[in-house]
Amino acid sequence: MTKKKEKKFGYLEMEAALCVWECINDWTLRDKPDDRQDWIELREAVGSGEMRHQSIALGQWCLKIWDILTAHDKLFFDGLAYDWEVIPMVLNYARDDNGKPVIHEGELPPVEKIALFVAREHLFSEYASQCTQEARKRWAYGDLIRDHWERADQAFEQGEEPAEFVRWLGEKYDLTPLNDWLNP
Repeated sequence: MTKKKEKKFGYLEMEAALCVWECINDWTLRDKPDDRQDWIELREAVGSGEMRHQSIALGQWCLKIWDILTAHDKLFFDGLAYDWEVIPMVLNYARDDNGKPVIHEGELPPVEKIALFVAREHLFSEYASQCTQEARKRWAYGDLIRDHWERADQAFEQGEEPAEFVRWLGEKYDLTPLNDWLNP
């Protein structure tokens, strides 16, 4: 009898697979399903065992995207928790052309394409965070960015500096600067 050769996994591959499994459980075992209903339906269709097994392929896929995004900047995701923020952000793009979640290696979208989406999402999130901090500091109104999300997205795409964008936006809506409130 010939012994089947077992594939060996490295530490990072195991960590990624475990983080994926943790994310899938978080998304599919909630008391009140939210916008992850499609993942819940997939788990019900294929079973927990298959989902757990495919966490290996999904973890390797996520790790490839991580490697692309950190190749030139090791601190690209600095400040984000790998397991609770990065993996869910990446895993959210494990979808087919119809927007349905996929879990099998041959069905997963190309890592290069998804790396671009994840990079854009992360960089915009950082931009929005800087704008929110600036809006709190300048106008004492951090929700200014949330109230004008589409314009913030446009400012990001056009490369506008957060401080200048927030100044312009506050002036457009005739907000009173915080310093005017503190020093009448």
